[in-house]
Amino acid sequence: MSQPLGIGQVGLGSITIAHRAGYRKYGQPVVAGYDPSPEARERFAADSPDAAVYASLEELLADPAVGVIDVATPHRRDTRFPVVQAIAAAGKPMLIQKPLSYTYDEAVELADLVADAGVIAMVNQNMCFTPGSLRLVDAIMKDRAVGEPQFAQVSVQYRFDLDPGHWFGKDDRWWTGALTVHHFGFLQLLLGPPETVYAVTGFDPSQPGVTSDGFGHLLLRYATGASVAVTSTGTYYGTEPSPHGNEKLWIQGPYGVADWRPQGRLELSRRGADDIERTVVEWPETATWFPDAFGLTMSHLRQSLEAGKTPFCAIDDNLYVMAVIEAAYLSSAENRVVPLVEIMGDRYNPAYGTGWSHGFSGWTPVEPIEVVI
Repeated sequence: MSQPLGIGQVGLGSITIAHRAGYRKYGQPVVAGYDPSPEARERFAADSPDAAVYASLEELLADPAVGVIDVATPHRRDTRFPVVQAIAAAGKPMLIQKPLSYTYDEAVELADLVADAGVIAMVNQNMCFTPGSLRLVDAIMKDRAVGEPQFAQVSVQYRFDLDPGHWFGKDDRWWTGALTVHHFGFLQLLLGPPETVYAVTGFDPSQPGVTSDGFGHLLLRYATGASVAVTSTGTYYGTEPSPHGNEKLWIQGPYGVADWRPQGRLELSRRGADDIERTVVEWPETATWFPDAFGLTMSHLRQSLEAGKTPFCAIDDNLYVMAVIEAAYLSSAENRVVPLVEIMGDRYNPAYGTGWSHGFSGWTPVEPIEVVI
């Protein structure tokens, strides 16, 4: 690309502090920021004194140093759509905070908007870019350590209480759409889109601050014959938590089992002639989800733009993730299996393959330029 790829942050909420820490660690230059809140702008200015601070989106988009936009606005349509529309009209590529939208139909609206403008948009499914995730991706996709995956399980169970005044958890969609979306994006990378979804969602009435779904348990079935069970809850306050950030995931195929935690390690188990053979893959303790995944995500997008390639988790790819969310809520409401084609119609491609094959497989991760503790 001929234009510079300095990063302009749109939305400067608290999560963007972790974004910038990751960007600094991996050499991704933040040159500008915008937020309607004066307090957020002041925090950004203190954190990034060399970057320009703008009181309007139009000013940021007019800055010639800004070549890619980090969109961190809430995913409600009234806040997300006009921002993406303005960025697309300015011809700027963008990284959009997950979830892409509140509903699948709204996701299609955004995808069509971006396509009509001819710009590149990637969704920030940052779980796919944690240092630990990259080890698992290499083992499953490159090394084929377990063979063709046959079944897998994701387990998330911990307490995620919310302030009654916080906007999270007050709409009719919360946990499955805004938290478990991390795992749907990672499964999309490893396995591609499922063929069918069956789900049960609900909430704990005693949980403070949550009036919608606080848990969502799903069974995903794939055209390959593989199946995945996802048990995910933010209502658990028992004695064996498995928190988001260190959830449990295992994948089994004909050659072995991969047990993995993003902040833990990867263990590969295979049947040997006499016993089970184990291999352990570890990564430095300084390589963590926060902030590394944010820096690696943005570096992937900027490398893709420089090479003129479509990044992994481009907006069309993420429509499959949004369709899983939509199917989950429909399945739970109607107590039935929902085929993904019912949600996506002609956009569903049964031969789509893995997300890894759509923009990820040729990417070489950059190395950190400093240690952040």
